[in-house]
Amino acid sequence: MTGTPELDQVAAARRQLATHAQYPAAYWVIYGAVLVLLAGLPIWNTWLRLGNGPYITSALAVLAVGAATYESVRRRRSGVHLRKRITAYPSARPIWLAGIAITLLGLFGIQALVSSGQREIALLVLPVVALAVLLVQLKTRSAMRRDIEEGRVRS
Repeated sequence: MTGTPELDQVAAARRQLATHAQYPAAYWVIYGAVLVLLAGLPIWNTWLRLGNGPYITSALAVLAVGAATYESVRRRRSGVHLRKRITAYPSARPIWLAGIAITLLGLFGIQALVSSGQREIALLVLPVVALAVLLVQLKTRSAMRRDIEEGRVRS
């Protein structure tokens, strides 16, 4: 037995486990770039005239499969399986819901601007929306980490 009290060992284990709730900086850089590309689809569609063809659908499918693969590889390498549902993290859920609202309002706003022929304004709004969504995602992950550290994760 070590000389460390049991509660300190539990706290240290929670802190170590909580590090797996955070993603590396490279993930967030790629996430931000993909976010701008996806949020700007209405804008890029007016320039490139892609329509709703198979290219966009295929690209979104590849993106979804890539994200799922990244998560499963990360989980397999670390051996840590965190709860997947946001309802397991009580302080992260309100932030996550706000993020969904910001994302939907931003995407509908960009689509409305493009539909009304104001593509230049939509281009100015695009980085603001992408940055807001990225910051909410970072804040959600931080809240998840705090919940893990404090032992508030529900099953």
